[in-house]
Amino acid sequence: MLELAFKNKYLIIVLALLIAVISVVAIQRLPVDILPNYKTSAVQVLTLYPGMPAEVMEKDITSRIERWTGQANGIARQESKSMIGVSIVKDFFTEDIDPNTALSQVTSLAMSDLYYLPPGTIPPMVMPFDPSASIPLSLLAVSSDSLSEKELYDIAYFQLRNLLGSVPGVIAPAVYGGKLRRIYMYVYPDKLQAYNLSQTDVIDAVQKNNVMIPTGDVNIGNLNYSVNANGMLPKVDDFNNIVIKMSNDGSPIFLKDIGYAKDASAIQTNIVHINGKRQVYIPIYKRTGANTIAAVEGIKGKLAELKERLPKSVNLNVVLDQSTYVRHSINGLMKEGVIGLVLVSLALFLFLGNFRSTFIVALSIPLSVMFAFIGLYFTGDTINSMTLGGIALAIGLLVDDSIVVLENIDKHLMLGKTAAQAAFDGAKEVAMPVMVTTLTIIIVFFPVIFLTGISKYLFTPLAIVVSLAMIGSRFISMTLVPIMAAALFKNHSAEQQPKGFIGKFDKGVKNVTNRYVKSIDKALQYRWRLLAGAALLFIISMFGFSRLGTELFPKMDVGQISIDVRMESGTAIAETEKNITAIEKFIQQEMGSDLNIIISNIGVL
Repeated sequence: MLELAFKNKYLIIVLALLIAVISVVAIQRLPVDILPNYKTSAVQVLTLYPGMPAEVMEKDITSRIERWTGQANGIARQESKSMIGVSIVKDFFTEDIDPNTALSQVTSLAMSDLYYLPPGTIPPMVMPFDPSASIPLSLLAVSSDSLSEKELYDIAYFQLRNLLGSVPGVIAPAVYGGKLRRIYMYVYPDKLQAYNLSQTDVIDAVQKNNVMIPTGDVNIGNLNYSVNANGMLPKVDDFNNIVIKMSNDGSPIFLKDIGYAKDASAIQTNIVHINGKRQVYIPIYKRTGANTIAAVEGIKGKLAELKERLPKSVNLNVVLDQSTYVRHSINGLMKEGVIGLVLVSLALFLFLGNFRSTFIVALSIPLSVMFAFIGLYFTGDTINSMTLGGIALAIGLLVDDSIVVLENIDKHLMLGKTAAQAAFDGAKEVAMPVMVTTLTIIIVFFPVIFLTGISKYLFTPLAIVVSLAMIGSRFISMTLVPIMAAALFKNHSAEQQPKGFIGKFDKGVKNVTNRYVKSIDKALQYRWRLLAGAALLFIISMFGFSRLGTELFPKMDVGQISIDVRMESGTAIAETEKNITAIEKFIQQEMGSDLNIIISNIGVL
């Protein structure tokens, strides 16, 4: 490698520039998140039977879905939840199962069980499930001073959700808050009895008189027409004129004779408060592998276009933006990395004593880091706290290779060799020690491949980025560093000595070194006492270690408080809202100006 570098100096310079250019492009395309992607296969089965009691849902639907989908290969565990008319079964698979394989297995098994489910059960909806995306990236709040909750819900559900689908990397699966529009037929029992009718007669009449029937095509001349029998009623008042039945005397009995139709809403089971006001919001979730910051910025950038397609009275606001925490964390880590690089460069300048050596080493560090980012891009990883932490960890290690090479080149310069010969001989002499150092550090992270579960996904990217940075450092120190040394040290003189502050600092370091050497002689006279003291310190440290707590992540202050409130089963939604409103007021009084926003999700969707 060294001979090739000196024979093709311009090739090495081009490769270094190529690393810099490709890394800039790769960094821009790398997803950014707070933690690495947790790639696990999980599938969710949603089965609906409107009105069915939760106990019956659990016994007749949930348990059956669990038994059938539990036959899939690679099932690790199952979770289920049964509510009134709703059954949710989550199947979690082992790491070796491909997500597409898991989805196809569960789909076929769930559909096979449909025959045995109670008549009237809506076919199961099978969807991929991301267990790491339990918290939305942000909430898109929909509010208006003139529109009702019912109208806001329709806008959010039928318009905004579809429009948000064009934003890369996000999912908007549901709408919270608001009222679901329903058209009800109210009938008077006494009038039903007087006309000898039942509620079933009313239901049958409404279904038969409110249909869309595609009747086919017809050719007229040179044109082909599609013919539809449109029996859908355009207005709510038209339902009042539906003929329920013909009386014995041949006169029709209309709905208005026994009751009336009303444009109303379903019984509300979910209410959303944002700063104490009823609103509607859409939770925005991140797709697997998407860029958290880019996804939220995409939503914010889409707001102007969304507002143009909605009524002017509708207001859209992005609240509870989780990307802010991610952005602050990543920026903080990057800032610390830059500060570390500056401090390392300063320390190098003080100890090496000249700008040229400092420049060579300081240039090799970012190139090695850029090489690691290129590797991250091609391995499918992300920029996160673990990978940036690995780079911060590696910066101190990256200096070693270049310093060893430069110090040895300086030694050969002192022997009176030319800059080119000293660079070649000095780098060649330490090539094997540098290789051993690099391999030793990489081998330290090799056991990471034996990790399982979430630890594997957390620490594998860290091991990859450190290993890639060390490989890049090995390449740079054996190619670019000696070439630059040969070019920059052409006029180097062995008699040159550092002057000024650097000279004084160098003299002070030599004095400290001499004192250290003398102190070693005295320390060796009391070697057994020193060893006993070291052993004692080790025992004390182990005692302190046993008293330390353990947790996967350190405690973090993200500026958010989550409160779960559970009321007595069966409590009316209005009563629950009243209690939650009281809690909101209490929190506002206690926190005062420190409170930025308060969001309450009341009831169930």
